[in-house]
Amino acid sequence: MSKPNKTVIITGGNTGLGYECAKVIASSQKWHVVIASRSLSRGNAAVQTLIQSTGNPNISAMELDLASTTSIRKLAAQYIQTDLPPLYAIVCNAGSQFVQNTQSTTDGVEATFGVNHLGHFLLVRLLLESLQEQGRIIVVSSDTHDPGAKTGMPAPRYAHPNIMSDPAQSDQLLSDLSPSARGQLRYTTSKLCNLYFTYELARQVQQSGRSVAVAAFNPGMMPGKGSALTREYRPLLRFMWNYVMPLMRFFNSGIRTTRQSGTDLASLVLHQPVSELKGTYWDGTQKIPSSEESYSPERAIELWDWSSGRLGLHNTI
Repeated sequence: MSKPNKTVIITGGNTGLGYECAKVIASSQKWHVVIASRSLSRGNAAVQTLIQSTGNPNISAMELDLASTTSIRKLAAQYIQTDLPPLYAIVCNAGSQFVQNTQSTTDGVEATFGVNHLGHFLLVRLLLESLQEQGRIIVVSSDTHDPGAKTGMPAPRYAHPNIMSDPAQSDQLLSDLSPSARGQLRYTTSKLCNLYFTYELARQVQQSGRSVAVAAFNPGMMPGKGSALTREYRPLLRFMWNYVMPLMRFFNSGIRTTRQSGTDLASLVLHQPVSELKGTYWDGTQKIPSSEESYSPERAIELWDWSSGRLGLHNTI
């Protein structure tokens, strides 16, 4: 068996979409796959099952809590010190949704914004210099960012990052909503923020002259036991999500299995040329426009500059 010559880091790769993506990439045997998981024990368990199913021994786990800048910086430092093959891909897959009450990261940031946007922002910025030419960064967004997609989720409500990041100010902004609707709206807004991040990062990478692709990916709705997004939902809603909603994929192309979407996500890493990916949004295997709102350069720059300042990073890469 030939040694792998590329490394991919997949956040949340121990379950659901990330796991299925890791499985496809690991099957190519050319890649070393790093499963970045909040729980190292769950990450290691996923590694063992992936090794057994793919026959690729070059899979490892690293601990990553996207709700902790300390944890993110630790992973980046650990990766840089490893002797793994060169880094060619980062898949920003992990995401959270909190529908019972407002939660905060260890750094005091509203948790949905902190995990889904700010955590991945920091991880990518810290690893960008390690990413090789012809590498790619894939950010998992969602069609829920687009009110026109009619996903059943509330439309995003973008505000200044000072407000979105502050639990008290965010609560005040969304005071007209129930805790459940508040959590859902924060989630859809974070997916809009993923696009602002993707497009501004792609612009800055292009300006820097590097041949690195940055793209966003919509996996569609993936009901079933493989998803952890509904772990805070009430029992009846979890039952519907786990057992009833999966049947709808036979009637609605926007509803997919984690295996289907994981394969589509992996294809952006394995098969799409860098030139096709730069600054783009993919629905499965199709390159499509994202929402009109998502193309605001003013918001993208505002979010980028604020995030950089909050994390003590330069405004340019």
